[in-house]
This record gives sequence, C-alpha cells and structure tokens, in this order.
Amino acid sequence: MNHRKILLVEEEAEDRQLLIAHLTHNGFEVHAAANPTEALERFALIEPDLVLLNIAPPLADVLGVCTQIRSYSNVPIVILSGQSSSADIIQSLELGADDFIAKPFDVEVLVARIQANLRRSAIFRRDRPSAAQTPLKEEIIRFKGLEIDPARFQVLLNGTPVSLVTKEFQLLVHLARHPGSVFTLEELYAAVWGMQSYGNTRTVIVHLSNLRKKLEPHPTRPSYIHNIRGVGYKFDPK
Repeated sequence: MNHRKILLVEEEAEDRQLLIAHLTHNGFEVHAAANPTEALERFALIEPDLVLLNIAPPLADVLGVCTQIRSYSNVPIVILSGQSSSADIIQSLELGADDFIAKPFDVEVLVARIQANLRRSAIFRRDRPSAAQTPLKEEIIRFKGLEIDPARFQVLLNGTPVSLVTKEFQLLVHLARHPGSVFTLEELYAAVWGMQSYGNTRTVIVHLSNLRKKLEPHPTRPSYIHNIRGVGYKFDPK
C-alpha cells in the first residue's frame, strides 16, 4: 500500500505521540519533528505529501516554516492551533498555509480534513512532478486583462505573472469557471477544500482577501472578485 506521507511538527512529546498513533492507525506514514529547524531538515529528506504544523512559541520560527516551504513547494500545510481567534492563524494563512484546525479537535474531523487537502492538492503540486501528478489538459480561462491556465498553475494579469499559493489559485479557478454565480463561504470551502466547513470559514476569507490584493488594482473598486454583502462572493469581470 502506498501510504501518504505526513510531516508532523509538534513540540509537546505527549501530543506528538498521540497524533502519530491516530494518523498511523488511519493509514498515513508519519514523520515527526519537534521544532521548526528539525521540520525543515526532515522536509528535505522525506518530501512529505502534507505538513501538519502546530502553532507554538516562538511564533516567528513556526511561521518561518510556512514561508520557507512555500518558496519551493505547494505541498498542503495544515495548521493546528489552540488559539483559533488569534492573529497568528491569520498570519499563517497569509504566509501560505492552506487550512487550520482549532484545538481541541475530533480525530475523525482531523483525518477528513487531511484527506480533503491531499485530494485537492494532487494536481497542483510543483515540487515533485510525476506522471500521476500531471494534470489533465484543461482549457485556458480568459477574461479582459486576466488569463488563467489551470494545467500550468499560471495566472497572467495584463500579461504579468501573478504568484498565487495553491488555495488562492483553486479559489480563482472555481470562481472564474462560474462567472456571475454567487457562492457562500461554506460553498467555496466545500468546493476548494473538499468538505463541509464545520463553521470554519475564516480560512476562505483570508485566502480571498489575499487573492483580491494580488488581482485587483483598486481593491475598494474590484474588477474581478466582488463581495455580495450578507451572501458571499462572485467572479464578475468588469
């Protein structure tokens, strides 16, 4: 059996062993690291399919893991945190994390979220190309001033490449494939993350905010992604 490899970064030994046991029981190959330095060393050695990263002091070091991994890989990064309302989680998403899970959490939900992130990331991986990861040929999506190439993970804004992390790109593709349609945050989470949000829509808001900053010349007067107050978002190029 080809087990998907998870790099678990957890400082507390007891929590680390418990997570290893649960994830191994659910069929994952788990490689653990106790700190950010060890995590980056292990990442280079094992080339994991997903990183499960606990937010713990010193925060600068932990968030630095996201930044460094994102500089060369689109592997899914899922944040674990006991402070679901903190600005640290928002910052981690802005630095490239794909999802976050608040502690305490149900193990079944954790496993489902990991599996969903693995499924959604498969065709967008750029760090270890292989035949299995080569995306199917897809049509380029074109609008005035904007070109989206799903097969090449490429976005051009007025001819200039735009650097997007995986979830930003997936959100843009989904919205652009349904121009004019309004989606709630829950619907966007289901479409891009692959499961129900369980009330966790903040990660969608952060990724949409970052996406709009990168695409919109004037964010207060958007040209592409519009917020429909009290309802959701739609892609409606002007």
